[in-house]
Amino acid sequence: MTKSGSEPQNTSLSGSFVPWLYAMGSKIRQVNLREMTLDASVMASAAIDSAKLFNLPVACVNFDTTLWAEAVGCSVDRDGAFPMVESGGSADTNPDLVREADQVIILKDAISRVKGALASHQVVCAIPGPATLAVDLAIPSPANKKDQFIVGELLTEFVNVLCENGIDNILVLEGPELSDDDLEPWIEGNHYSRIVKLTKHYAVETTLLCPQATLTEEQIQAFDDFTYVAANPESTVMADFENAVKAVYVAGFGTGSVAIPEGVSELQFGTYIFTTGWDLDVSHDFTDIQNDIAEIQDFLEEASG
Repeated sequence: MTKSGSEPQNTSLSGSFVPWLYAMGSKIRQVNLREMTLDASVMASAAIDSAKLFNLPVACVNFDTTLWAEAVGCSVDRDGAFPMVESGGSADTNPDLVREADQVIILKDAISRVKGALASHQVVCAIPGPATLAVDLAIPSPANKKDQFIVGELLTEFVNVLCENGIDNILVLEGPELSDDDLEPWIEGNHYSRIVKLTKHYAVETTLLCPQATLTEEQIQAFDDFTYVAANPESTVMADFENAVKAVYVAGFGTGSVAIPEGVSELQFGTYIFTTGWDLDVSHDFTDIQNDIAEIQDFLEEASG
């Protein structure tokens, strides 16, 4: 139950395991992440294959938030194992240009293909959180009112694009390198609540993944209207949310030796999901992943009674 004694909100993923295996889709298809970003058919096929091979409850069409940075004028280096936003920010952050950017057109096509192929799956797509987007745009900290406005307008457009194209769950990513201090000005600017308010208008679920957040009282208040919140796992287990479902990320996933965080067994089944702290890189073995999924599913089945 929540701290008020009421039942948690009814959500489609409660009591399930939702690992992020976007990059593993490229391994299944034997392509690189660059090819996935530049071809809607490849992006969709990778998401579909990953969801099917690992029997996932979601199909993650895209986990690569550099796509959005590129759509708003940032330069992205895609020659390495993972794409990286280059320094320098953007010369043109006009939100009116977002939906017609080549990268976003490809993404919208991929979303349509995945929804057509996996009607029974929840379709998920990532966007950068405000702190991550500010880093991509090379906005100095603390951001001034003009920069706060720009970030807010861009995020609003990102959310509108995904909701209008039938996404079921928007995954808001704040990078693993970002601390509580990095998130604070964007909490104060009400950017997280703005995202949630807009998604509720479309009846779309939201997942916030911010691996380093310690879930201070201020953060709990700011994040509580997200459908799922994944922060530091110990803090997530202990968090006193009124509405949000705890998304507890497991340690060692993909190694064949996954570990359930302490304290989860004390939680009421249905008030949490399991997830991973970030997208799993392609160095991991398919068999280890499947074995870890099976172990977590066994835990959930036992917990469900």
